[in-house]
Amino acid sequence: MVPTDRIASPGRMSGLVAVLLLALSVGCAATDEDRIRRQLDDIAQTISVEAGESQFIRQARATRLARYLAPDVDFDAGAPLLPGHGRDRVSQMVADVRMPSSGVSVAIADVRVTIKVETRQALATVTAVVSDADAVGGELREARTLNVVLADIGGEWLVQQVRFAGFP
Repeated sequence: MVPTDRIASPGRMSGLVAVLLLALSVGCAATDEDRIRRQLDDIAQTISVEAGESQFIRQARATRLARYLAPDVDFDAGAPLLPGHGRDRVSQMVADVRMPSSGVSVAIADVRVTIKVETRQALATVTAVVSDADAVGGELREARTLNVVLADIGGEWLVQQVRFAGFP
């Protein structure tokens, strides 16, 4: 039998439930900027390549990348990468890039996000950093500053445009 001093009163119980719901809503309510930053990190992880990765796995990564791209995405990250237009073309270009068998890691740094609330578009200026895989020393291969335009399409922030903006 539970002691009566251990039983919560209905008023106390509803107060605890209200506090719990408030804590959950505050913790789960990501801002658009948070969602965009997370989306960019997910893209970087998706285009990173593990050591010895097969072409089949690379193709699966390209398919996953397509989920982050608007149908009419316009991509120009600068030479030696070729420009491309359209979700299918851009995701296939990523799958076709030659990578060392030891793999590479892609990271997004120095993210600055500006959101136009009235148009539901955002500009994210980022530094994309490509390094050798950690297993072979993690040496920096290249870093570029990119301007990434995203649009809120159907509740998801999708990449509409990527433009080379210089070297950091």
